[in-house]
Amino acid sequence: MNVTPSMPGLQGRSEADKNLVATASSLIPVLRSRSAETEKLGRLPDSTIANMQAARFFDMVVPKAYGGLQSSFHTMMDVVVEIARGDGSAAWTLMLLSGAAWMTAAVYPRHVVDSVFGTGQPARAAMVMTPRKSKTRRVKGGIIIEEGLWSFNSGIYHSQWDLLGIPYPDDSGTVVDSAAALIPVSEITTLNDWETMGLRGTGSTSVAVRDVFVPDERLAMYSRLIKGDYAATHKNDEALYRLDAMPYMATKLVFPTLGIAKGALDYFIDKSSQKPIAFLFYEKQDEAAVTHLQISEASAKIDAAELLLRRSVDHLDAYAAAGTRMSVPERARIWRDAGFANQMIREAIDLLAGASGGSLAFSENIMNRYWRDARVCSMHGGVVPETTFEIYGRVACGKDPKTPLVN
Repeated sequence: MNVTPSMPGLQGRSEADKNLVATASSLIPVLRSRSAETEKLGRLPDSTIANMQAARFFDMVVPKAYGGLQSSFHTMMDVVVEIARGDGSAAWTLMLLSGAAWMTAAVYPRHVVDSVFGTGQPARAAMVMTPRKSKTRRVKGGIIIEEGLWSFNSGIYHSQWDLLGIPYPDDSGTVVDSAAALIPVSEITTLNDWETMGLRGTGSTSVAVRDVFVPDERLAMYSRLIKGDYAATHKNDEALYRLDAMPYMATKLVFPTLGIAKGALDYFIDKSSQKPIAFLFYEKQDEAAVTHLQISEASAKIDAAELLLRRSVDHLDAYAAAGTRMSVPERARIWRDAGFANQMIREAIDLLAGASGGSLAFSENIMNRYWRDARVCSMHGGVVPETTFEIYGRVACGKDPKTPLVN
């Protein structure tokens, strides 16, 4: 039985967008059937990448000028949520690769975007915004990354390009900014160190770079990103590529966790009609009042989180369509809402997992996988509630937010 509400707003979408969501839903049982294979591989199986490629999920935010679908942010959300019902790793990978595709299309000049998406071949980019360590120096025409190390490079095994955050020095060597360096994967070393309790199929290995030259044209300054001053000026009349980068990035980070929670809720309800409660006289778990309370609380938290996320998507779309920038309090609120949605979803899945009984201990238990994947999703630094709450609280009190990302 599936009691989770269907996706709102599909009636106003194009047929292509509706088909994307419908195809994502149809893949749920296929993705679930590959869970053991995915966890063993530590990355997505080729068959899963092929399914998503055939469904054109990787084309969702690629500009139409390059044969992409240029779908709405709401459609991207719906597709990622549906995929997460079947496999959190597939959804997380799709979310990150879609974000990197959007970044590539929006923040680099036209000839650079041409070189990525205009080759006639599938082009996917991964992304890590913050390095663990990076040493760079300025040279004529660009930057040399003398050495660098980045963790959590989700989807890198399935990508041709990587966007890596680096310190940007001036000619004297003083770091004056940060930049997203667009680098061919052939110039990057994967360290194959992704051994984790959850999201194993994302293949989010650490990567290293040594003595790589990145020309100025493939460097997107963070100071410009934060201000919405994107280099793809030929896309200025297309709202999708005017989305406010930092609130956009934070909001989409919660989409996979939302889908995982919906899958966990449906699974819990189905199983509750098939097993007793230990040491009590309930032959079926769904006969007990406590189960009704648990389902109600978990579903309310999931629904509330989804409403917050959809409001954020609506506001991001509206500002992009109007061609205006959000105020600092609005940007901080959207980031806060991503953190709070993340917290509510985590609480909901913890509740369902705790009510699942001793069978949760078995790694092949689907609820076990939902719980592990959601826990790792929720640990992303971009949506840690304490961080996002402090930023919003400081702004609400008229103080410096202590981060440039909302200014």
